[in-house]
Amino acid sequence: MKKEFKDIIAGLGIPSPQRIFNPLERVKINIPTEFDGRLSLNIVLVIFKNKTSFLFKEYELHQDAERIKNISEKLNLKAPGRVVRVDWEINHKRDPRELTQEQNKKILFYLLRDAIPIIKKGKDDHTPKEHDILVGLPWEGSLIVPIYSPENARKRSILNQRFGFGEVDQYNYQYARYNKSLDLEPI
Repeated sequence: MKKEFKDIIAGLGIPSPQRIFNPLERVKINIPTEFDGRLSLNIVLVIFKNKTSFLFKEYELHQDAERIKNISEKLNLKAPGRVVRVDWEINHKRDPRELTQEQNKKILFYLLRDAIPIIKKGKDDHTPKEHDILVGLPWEGSLIVPIYSPENARKRSILNQRFGFGEVDQYNYQYARYNKSLDLEPI
């Protein structure tokens, strides 16, 4: 499949691809809440060593050359940098419908309070570098909290913009790039 992917890249006129690697790491960062006995709230960072590796993973999942071309334009393959896919995860130990609306607001508060600094500046060994791209997918997920229900996908995309992501593209991704000062700029 790698040869087929490289042929597609060449046929689309995309600059010579970098070597393809599996994601370097999958880092799960727990956000503590007062509900720790009932749920765990996590940010999951899937770190790709280079942009071509991310595109190859997309190709493996979707087998769509046009998608690869459009995403590559967002990533700007001429600039260096890794791609970090940002996922959110809530694991419930009990039925999430038992949580009240007030409790759900508190969960969202914890997410905003603790996740924004992690996304914007990194944590521990997982610090951003200039030109790194963040990719978020607000329109999917199995999180059973009202803000995370499928009918609230638009609210999630607005929430992602508070983290520094740009508008949702046709593939339901949102993108941000770290600049020289390591601030996020929407793409």
